[in-house]
Amino acid sequence: MARANGDGAQAPSTDPFERWARLVFRRKLAFLLLPVLVTLAMLPLAGGVTERLSASGWLPAGAPSHEVERVLKQEFGRHGANHYLLFRDPTGQLHATAPEFRREVARAVAPLRADPNVAAMYTYGSTSSEALNAKLISADGSASLVVITLRVGVVAATTSFPEFHSKVHSDRLDVRVGGWPAISDAFREVTLTDLGRAELISLPLALILLLVVFGGLIAASLPLLIGILTIGATLASISLISRFMETSIFAVNIATMIGFALAVDYSLFLVARFREELRSHDVETALARSLATSGRAVLYSGLTVAIGIAGLAIFGSPAMISMGIAGLLVVALGLAYSFTALTAAIAMLGPRINAARVLPTGIGIGRRGRFWSGLASRVMAHPARFVLPVLVALILAGLPFLHYRGAAPTMDMLPADREARGVYDTVLADFPDATLSPLTVVVRPRRGAMTSAANLQDLATFSDEVARLPGVRNVETIWNYVPSGVGAYGLSGTLLLDETLRREATRFLTADAAVIEVALERSDTDPASLDLVQTLRERGYELSRGAFDVEVGGGAAVNLDLADNVVSRAPWAVLAVLIVTFLVLFAQLGSILLPLKAIVLNLLSLTASYGALVWIFQDGHLTALLGFEPLGYTVLMVPVMMFCFMFGLSMDYEVLMLSRIKEEYERHGDNTSAVTSGLQATGSVVTSAALIMFVVFAAFGTGQLLMIQALGVGLAIAVAIDATLIRAILVPAMMRLLGDRNWWAPSWARRNRRDGQERVFPVNSHPASVAATRPRSE
Repeated sequence: MARANGDGAQAPSTDPFERWARLVFRRKLAFLLLPVLVTLAMLPLAGGVTERLSASGWLPAGAPSHEVERVLKQEFGRHGANHYLLFRDPTGQLHATAPEFRREVARAVAPLRADPNVAAMYTYGSTSSEALNAKLISADGSASLVVITLRVGVVAATTSFPEFHSKVHSDRLDVRVGGWPAISDAFREVTLTDLGRAELISLPLALILLLVVFGGLIAASLPLLIGILTIGATLASISLISRFMETSIFAVNIATMIGFALAVDYSLFLVARFREELRSHDVETALARSLATSGRAVLYSGLTVAIGIAGLAIFGSPAMISMGIAGLLVVALGLAYSFTALTAAIAMLGPRINAARVLPTGIGIGRRGRFWSGLASRVMAHPARFVLPVLVALILAGLPFLHYRGAAPTMDMLPADREARGVYDTVLADFPDATLSPLTVVVRPRRGAMTSAANLQDLATFSDEVARLPGVRNVETIWNYVPSGVGAYGLSGTLLLDETLRREATRFLTADAAVIEVALERSDTDPASLDLVQTLRERGYELSRGAFDVEVGGGAAVNLDLADNVVSRAPWAVLAVLIVTFLVLFAQLGSILLPLKAIVLNLLSLTASYGALVWIFQDGHLTALLGFEPLGYTVLMVPVMMFCFMFGLSMDYEVLMLSRIKEEYERHGDNTSAVTSGLQATGSVVTSAALIMFVVFAAFGTGQLLMIQALGVGLAIAVAIDATLIRAILVPAMMRLLGDRNWWAPSWARRNRRDGQERVFPVNSHPASVAATRPRSE
């Protein structure tokens, strides 16, 4: 596919996609083997991908609750990681305060005292504090709690958790382990289980769909193999990245879900276009034409997906940044494998790509099916009749989003049958004085040392004020560890003399600050708990009568800060994604209106998907079908991630369809005919690609991890809406209504568009189109 020079000779093409295709054709063995060998070398890293991943990290540095975590770690030696051991007599005969029960608990925890990560251990009766002892016994006296504080953070404690758990054993009592390290380890286990289940569902179904598309086993296998290569390399890359930065456990699911769907789709587009071009060209020319057309569309669609995913970085938290990096990696690797290994494999196979037929024929991209021809004709004949009902349906579907209530991911997302979740639920229900997720209030005196008698008395007064606030179950300070009858002056002196009290006090008191732990009456996500955080932050100085500066952290504070972070940064993320997406689509399509139309339609599609998400997961519909426990709220980051992922993914089909319509329009300048021909040419492959993507996302919707399940179901619904109502109906109808105005662009863009057309479709390939290369809008 070279361009004729002035003498009629064939000049080398200047199109970079065509030149790349010819380079790969000449060096096809190297371009096939090198990516495969590199991936195989990386696979050992992929095996340990979840070892260093974190279930936290949702807040950016500088958030108020993040600063409290830093203070607790640096000044109080609190690393945010505690183990909670729940003991109960399975026969129900022993009371938790009975000597025999306590001796068995002591025997069970004895091996744990030698663990270098253990900072302190609190069992019933091990302290003289009546308040602490009350927290360690259940309301009915049948169970006791052992609290183990650690010298390391959650990530390190999670890494060593399996070894720690193996040491926890009792011959007489039932013992279960909870706390954030246990929760994080459970997240890791469920992630791997869900990943395996999703692969078992999506791989065979994707192969069946590809066989239906291509009819042959060879052509059907190529997209699947590229998807597997992409996922293997991405997981290895995530494992490597986790050694240098905090990386979210959810990055694994997201990279696999997005990466496999994208890699298969990109490969599907290229293979289908090559098979079409092969009908009228030799292998090298067919390959060059495929990359110069579908290859170009694939690259631009990859860029739009990358733009959407990059929007996650705007939220600034380690979890969102790591998921964004994972998403960018999987897009980059999917494109790289498509333009190297896949292109080389196609070049090597040539006509043999149609071998090993399983079905007599496929539904390839080039076939003008009667269904798409009929649909295109009906839509184009009466566009308004189709546009109005579809718009109304999309708006109605989005209405449930009006009562959306977002909250941070919590332990509730784990399946109820997990051990760590069971401990959390039991403590919440049966231990009225205990909590695994208290508010942590750090106070700093305005005058003098915190250990002075005056400030200690003010601390007691302030903690009493906090205890009277709505939503507070109880409070815990250094005063809970002081023997009755000891006042502020006595405590100030005792701190210097009593070694035991000094050791107990290190978690609650330093010379510069003090900690108040506030147990909540309701969950961390309840509006009453969030109001309490706001009250303490806004009125803390007033409630302390001017004695202290007050900072608030803990679970409910994290929820509030996360919501504030999302609300404040989401508009900037959306705006950035929209602007850059418009520029990329303009560069590909050379039109002003088409990118704007694509953006508006995508926002409509997402709105309908958001409504379905809230209706299902927040309102609790389809629970029996999907097998989840409704929480009464939507995980805060799911709509954000849906926007960043789906906005780019939906452009995937938009770019492919409009690129083909653009090809037709530049041949003859007839907008109506171009839209009909483009829909006929791409309808089957867009539907097939969307169906594969739907299967992949829906497979992750069968998982047990609620956040990933909601994301998978939400994306599956978005894909279904996008490929049917948007691409099949609204796109052609809107383009028919706009007519030649679809293709309006500034004069400099029209000149670039004609130059690009001449490179991709040289005049010697289309002699009948020489006089029709100028669009009618000119």
